Amino acid sequence: MIALEVAAGCDPSEHLQQAWSRGERVLLLAKSAPDAARAQLLAASGAREVVDGTKPAPARASSAVRPLLDPRDFAPSAGVVLATSGSSGVPRLVDIGLDALVASARLGARVIAFGEGDAWHASLAPTHIGGLMIFVRAMALGGVVRAGAQPRAWSDLDGATHVSLVAAQLARLLEDPAPPPRSLKAVMLGGGPSAQPLRDAAIASGIPLFATYGLTETSSQVATGALALGDAATLAGAALPGVSIAIDATTSEILINGPTLARGEIIDGALVPLAHPLRTRDAGFLDERGRLHVIGRLDSMFISGGKNIHPETIERALASIAEVRSSCVIGVPHEKWGARPVAFVDLASQPARALGDQLRAVLEPHLVPDAILAMPADEAAAMKPSRARLSARVAAGERFAEIS
Repeated sequence: MIALEVAAGCDPSEHLQQAWSRGERVLLLAKSAPDAARAQLLAASGAREVVDGTKPAPARASSAVRPLLDPRDFAPSAGVVLATSGSSGVPRLVDIGLDALVASARLGARVIAFGEGDAWHASLAPTHIGGLMIFVRAMALGGVVRAGAQPRAWSDLDGATHVSLVAAQLARLLEDPAPPPRSLKAVMLGGGPSAQPLRDAAIASGIPLFATYGLTETSSQVATGALALGDAATLAGAALPGVSIAIDATTSEILINGPTLARGEIIDGALVPLAHPLRTRDAGFLDERGRLHVIGRLDSMFISGGKNIHPETIERALASIAEVRSSCVIGVPHEKWGARPVAFVDLASQPARALGDQLRAVLEPHLVPDAILAMPADEAAAMKPSRARLSARVAAGERFAEIS
């Protein structure tokens, strides 16, 4: 295994294809990772060499146009290893075969077409599965990747046909009075909960909006579908063709099977194969049309006064408030109730009415947070605030400005 240092805005495609041609598994390592984190990941993976993927790859022997990526042209060992912490905050190394990556690209294209003549704006780092898959789609399907910064105005996406966004990014773009680019064919919305009003506002603006749900262990997409006005905020869409979704009748856990599953997890230097079906630790249900709805993480759920609380339910309610760009809800210990919700929010502007009052109008009383605090600047700048990091900071006694 080799480690490839990458950063947002760089294209690792040539380095990856050259490594795969040698049958390599490639650990994707963030160029900006702290020394301690780098050392931990390198030791855990057993990578024998570190390559700077931010620099151009050595020239190929042939100048011929490279054919579309096909796993049959490579050794079965070819693939990637990604570090993912999920909601636990503890890094895990997931080993994904090239065959699973390409299967994800091909099956996803049957829902959101992408190929020659298309350009996918990529602001996500390729060390994460969502960012990596943008490059895999281009290698396997044609089309190009337009690597760039996080879009903050619609003009940043001029000429792009596709873009992947999380709810906070979409909310910022909708603050732009300019219209969306006419070039856009698909806006893929994922990465966590998003509110129905946000989705409806985007659709009303003429944005071709698709919901998506996936995990690192499933090579990104599991369920994807076009959204229409009034669709529920929990809707992720139908399973990709060839992917199986089932729901555990006892726990409501989402179970996944299909050709996009990772090979396994690297533990103590050895590959531990994934169980089939994959137990996602996400709770959800299938509606009467067979479409997946995602309720929230089973391991982020906590019990307050005997009642189950999914933080994502509160986050969706917060996301429906116009002034809230993003939010993250955690459970904090409570002497009487066992645990109570506390919300961190990033505000675009001062809300017209107290956030607590607005939440009480739409949530059951036990779901209304005991405190609503200002999101720390570092978490607000992140693509996705970390429940684990915020919980640790609260436990350490850090103080935060109270909003409501």
